[in-house]
Order: sequence, then structure tokens, then C-alpha cells
Amino acid sequence: MALRLEQAGKSGVIYGYAYDAYWVGGTKNTGWWKNMAGLLTEVASVRFASPVNIPAGELAGGRKGLVEHGAQTNYPNPWKGGWWRLRDIMDYERIASDAILETCADRREDFLKNMLTRARAAIAATGPRDANRLPADQRDRPSTVQLERLMNEHNVEVYTASNGDFWIPLAQPYGKFVSEMFEPQRYPEVKLVAGREIVRPYDVSAWTLPLMMGVTAERASLPEGLARYRPIEAPTAAPAGNAFALPPGSPQNAKVVNSALRARGSVWLSRTVLSHGGRDWPAGTTFFDGEAARAAAGVLPDSAVEWIPLSALPSGLEKLRAPRVALYKPWAASMDEGWTRWVLEQYGFDPKSLDNRTVRAGKLREKFDAIVLPDVSREVLSAGKPRREESDMQYFAELPPEYSGGLDKEGAQALKSFVDAGGTLVAFDSASDYVIGEFNIPVRNSLHRARADDFSSAGALVRLEVDPSHAVTYGLPSQVAAFLDDAIVFETAMGGAEIERSVLAAYPASPKDVLLSGWIRGEERLARRAAAVAVSYGKGKIVLLGFRPQHRAQTHATFPFVFNALYWSTAK
Repeated sequence: MALRLEQAGKSGVIYGYAYDAYWVGGTKNTGWWKNMAGLLTEVASVRFASPVNIPAGELAGGRKGLVEHGAQTNYPNPWKGGWWRLRDIMDYERIASDAILETCADRREDFLKNMLTRARAAIAATGPRDANRLPADQRDRPSTVQLERLMNEHNVEVYTASNGDFWIPLAQPYGKFVSEMFEPQRYPEVKLVAGREIVRPYDVSAWTLPLMMGVTAERASLPEGLARYRPIEAPTAAPAGNAFALPPGSPQNAKVVNSALRARGSVWLSRTVLSHGGRDWPAGTTFFDGEAARAAAGVLPDSAVEWIPLSALPSGLEKLRAPRVALYKPWAASMDEGWTRWVLEQYGFDPKSLDNRTVRAGKLREKFDAIVLPDVSREVLSAGKPRREESDMQYFAELPPEYSGGLDKEGAQALKSFVDAGGTLVAFDSASDYVIGEFNIPVRNSLHRARADDFSSAGALVRLEVDPSHAVTYGLPSQVAAFLDDAIVFETAMGGAEIERSVLAAYPASPKDVLLSGWIRGEERLARRAAAVAVSYGKGKIVLLGFRPQHRAQTHATFPFVFNALYWSTAK
């Protein structure tokens, strides 16, 4: 590829560039674990499709892979600056793409033999009966089914036992892929020079699927008599009856609940532990009459949720209504807003987008029960400007007035009025800093000014100890894995008589128990501190989640924090 680009007179080509390839989520990286060769090509961008002019003096190195901008072994022909156009991007990419196709065609047998050799090596890397077992008796059985479906979609060999256990043998062509996705990550502390500093993660450092999805998986010896996995088909219609129940604990329940509510079925929620029908039902259990259950039956195959039939509905329930949810959408692009909207829609909520003008206009309580602030920085929320360090250039591209700015004072006041009138404000990750700064609540982020040398997390899975007695934590286990990639941790204090605060989840007392998978520097700064907090404010409620509970739609284990908070917004 480099040769063909050089022959075509294309300068500025760097090859053998050492990206941190630790994260398995990239397409090329995933391919490696499936016995394929993979590489990444990137070409400098333009201003959308408009040409850009770059003076030679603005070209600089100083980053890994290119210490300085000058001729070197893997950068023999430096670009000299000037105009860079969309046409250049197309030319460079076309030449590189043709070159790799040329190489694959010329060396076809080598590439195929390489895949076969690697597949055989993967099979031989473990004992013939080494396997992962996912017991049938799971706290969250529906999410276990979702994980097995995902593995099956990846062409992983999956088997089932007569008792409902799932089995994934490791002695298979994709065995290394399975191990990579199921086992905790321990980031390698590689140093380029002597000293304390290591090559820090470039991207996410943890992706252990059982932890992210709240599923129990264990290593065991593969038994005999297993059947090849077939997707479980849940019944498409509720069994005949007048009442049904769903205990809390699985995010998949939201699909069923919301489907019934959309059909205007009658759904009830238990806010306390109650005894009925010869068993105890935990707080957060949802109950359906026959009509509501039949209306929701269509989502059962997708959700893998199973009904529990009852002879009659218990007494002492709260009738549930569909929460009216708004999702803040800043003018600055927000990937987290997109993921949040997608997750809410996939689970049957109907979020309405709120831009700055709509928030500033006020009267939000008339339209919404809950407003969600995704992971958006305090600076973008307040002024529409990205966060800048003092040593950084402060310039940022101005957008037209109708697409610029943030909430400003009017927007902050509108949010306060919304909560004060009984609304529920839910903030994810860095948006918590904005809420803490604008609302007078006894909570602070003790890592707000932390330097990267003191605390850093590029995307790790951490252990949270949960108080399951709160409405926001219904159905959650006593411990759960959360995805953390920002310097957010809460300190709470006793407020005035008008304020109630609840620590929903906290980090363990010992720093060594904080990290479950990935890499963190400064975990002692998290120990004993709060990770999720609920605070009363006027007639309303504020929920601060100091992590991304819906990270890239992967962290099923912490979805209930969000869904429960939205249902809580309708509580009387």
C-alpha cells in the first residue's frame, strides 16, 4: 500500500504507525480474534467537503508514532502543506484499497492458510473440554439469553443442556474471541522509557461482556449430551389468565412494560415488598391484567421475558403510567446523546428531543415527567463551548446563532422550575457537574479538578455496591459492574430539612476492590465515595449517575438505573 501511494506521488504517507490496538471493539481488532488479518487506514479530513489550506508551519509531530514532522523510516516523504481537498482523500483511499486487494489476490493462498493455521492454533490453545458455562439459574435470565444470541450471531459455537444451561466450548476456531470477550481485562503496563509513566490506553480498556450485561459465567468442563444452540422462542401470546407478574431485575422488562403502556393496558407497580399467592414479591415488581399482558405479548420473543401467571392481582399497588421523557440534545455533536436516544427507543420509551431554545422557553413540567441530560460537559451545557484547558488554544468554530450557545441562565432557571414543580432530572456522567453547579444541592464531584496524573480512567469496569431499597435501584443486585471513563465521584453531606439525599450506589471501601476489568489510575480516590445519588428538590427529584449507565448500548447491567428513574418520575 505504501509502495503504490509513493509510486503515485502521494506525499505525507506514514505506515507501520503504532496505534494502541488494545481495544477489541474496532472492526480490525475484532477480526484479529477471529483469525483474520486486519489493518486500519485513515486519511486526513477536510471541512466536511470543503478544501482546507494548511501552512507548513502548522504541521507538527510530538505524538506517538511520529515524534517530529520530518522524514523518517516509516514517513519517507513528508507532506509540505498547502491545499487539501476531498479529491485527495478519495485518491489516497482508492490507491490504498486497490493495493490491498492486489496483495490479497496475489497472496490468496497465504492469507487463507494463515486463517486456517490460526484457527487450528485457537482450537489447540485450551483443553478439549474447557468451556464457559452460563447457568440457567440466573438473576437476570433474559439478559443471559441476549448474550447467547449475540455469541450465536458472531458464529461462536454455543450449546445447551437439558437443564437450560448454556455452554460455550473454548476449543473452537473462535475460542480466543470468546475468552477475550468473557474474561476480565488487565491492561498491560508497557513503558517506552524507564520511569513511572506507561503507554496509557488509547480507548476503552474493558469490555468483559458478562460483567457489562450482569450475567454469571464460569469456567467448567464441557459435559456430554449437549445440543447445538437454537434461539429460544418465547411464547408470542400471554397464557390465558387474568393477572401476570414480572419480578424486577432485568432491563428487558422495560420492553414488556412499555409495550403494555403504549397499548393503554393496565400495569401496576409494587413500591414495597408484598406477599401474594404464596410467595413474596420484591419492590419493583410489575403486575399486568390479562388485557395488558396480551397487548405486550408481541415483544416477548425479543425480550426473552417469561410471565408468571397469578390467580388475581394483589392489593396495595401503584398504577403505572408511561413516563413523558425528554432528552437534551446540544448543538455541539454528542455521541452519548445518540446512544441514549437509541437505547430508550429500543426499550420502548418515546424520548422527545430538547434543544436549547425549547428548554429556555420554559413550561417544561406541562409536557414532561423526566428530562435526561446525557454525558455532555458542563461547558457545552451552559454555553455551548467545548472544555478547554488554560494552556490550550481557546478558539472554536462559531456556528450560526440559531445553532450555537447553550442553556445559559434562562435554561438553567427553566430546569430548576421544572424540578421544583415536580419533574425528575436525570444526569449522566459529566452532565452531573452542570447540575451540581446550577442547583443548590449537598453534593459535589470531588474529582472535578483532578489532574490526569492523579486520576485517570480510559474506560474501565468498576464495582459498585448498590442500595437496592430505593426506587431507582429496584431489582439491582447488591454489587454491579459500571462503566467509568471520566473523573466523576460524589461526596454528599447533610442538607437542610427541605432536602432528602440518598446514596444509590457507592464504591467499595478498599481501593483494591474497585477495579473489575481494564485500567484505572487513582482508584483510591473512588473508595467509599458515592457513584450514584438521588436528591429531592422542591416537589421534584434529581438523579445523578456518575458513570455512563448506557455506554454504547452495551452496559445492560446498569440500564435499570435509567429505566427505574424514568418510572420513578411518575410516582405520586
